[in-house]
Amino acid sequence: MTVTTVATGLFPTGEAHDYGIYAAGGVVWRGGEEHPALTNHGPEPFEILLVHRPKYHDWSFPKGKLEAGEFLPGCAVREIAEETGLQVSLGPKLAVTDYPVDGINKQVTYWLASVRNSPAVLARPYAEPAEESEIDERRWVTIEEALHLLTHEFDRSLAARAGEVLEAGWGNSRPVVLLRHAKAKKRDKWKTDDALRPLKKRGKSQALAIVPTLSAFGISRVVSSPWKRCDQTVRPFLKATAIVGEYAEALSEAGFADNPAEAQQVLQLCAQEAFTKGGTVICTHRPVLGDLVDQVRQAALHDEYADNGEADWSMMDLAEILVVHCGLGDEEMPQVLSVERHLPEPPAGS
Repeated sequence: MTVTTVATGLFPTGEAHDYGIYAAGGVVWRGGEEHPALTNHGPEPFEILLVHRPKYHDWSFPKGKLEAGEFLPGCAVREIAEETGLQVSLGPKLAVTDYPVDGINKQVTYWLASVRNSPAVLARPYAEPAEESEIDERRWVTIEEALHLLTHEFDRSLAARAGEVLEAGWGNSRPVVLLRHAKAKKRDKWKTDDALRPLKKRGKSQALAIVPTLSAFGISRVVSSPWKRCDQTVRPFLKATAIVGEYAEALSEAGFADNPAEAQQVLQLCAQEAFTKGGTVICTHRPVLGDLVDQVRQAALHDEYADNGEADWSMMDLAEILVVHCGLGDEEMPQVLSVERHLPEPPAGS
């Protein structure tokens, strides 16, 4: 992938397991583009959405605690939907904060988020609107207005960070997700064609569990190895969204062994086309992923991301997700903005 990296580095990868309470939310934004009816007035300013909580008498960002068995990205879009009525797709991660609540450690993760037209929304359950006693007002404000209206210092710093990355073009990012297939039957016990080796019962459960995370990032396109264990891994998401899957022999183990460069070209093309076809997930096998993850790592090496000590480029676990947030760089080529990983099991405290 001939990409470059612009900013990164502030975000932990994966999900920690030493907190008693997990929560997630987002900075929902709009604007930044020229309004069609106001062509003589220049670009619209960026606005972000704040909510008022009467119980705490404060203005803050939509967020809330994980439900049982839930993953952080899914929690973020659900809480945003409940508190604002908007179905959003997550962009790059903005911040992770932690603080004690009644002696229990709490971790809250925030993403940049916006409303986008994506079939991924079809995979989400109904979000029950928050009671007025929980959220009694919602207000779109400019970044400058938010800095005066927000009650808590951390939220003000988060608003400022959102303003910085939006001005840097992060709002136009698209996710390219690398996905390792779920747990399959053992290779040494499968006596027929390895391309037909299916998922185990646990693997099928993992395939169902990844649907909310793919949905949270607004995935609109699925490109997969045609081998059965990969097809079965993406099948629940395809079914939930009515997306028609695409299959590339270059992503199979045999295709990769014959010509590794073709798999690299698939990743490069998906990154380029994400800006017209939407966020994309690429599902493939361990040998292929080793090469593709290294391709992303090399794209990020020459800038801050690889030096901050938080990026994890180790081999992905079964059913693990690596989200590569891509922006448009020089000559309209994709560049890596940030990278995050999501494990195939929810945090232990959820």
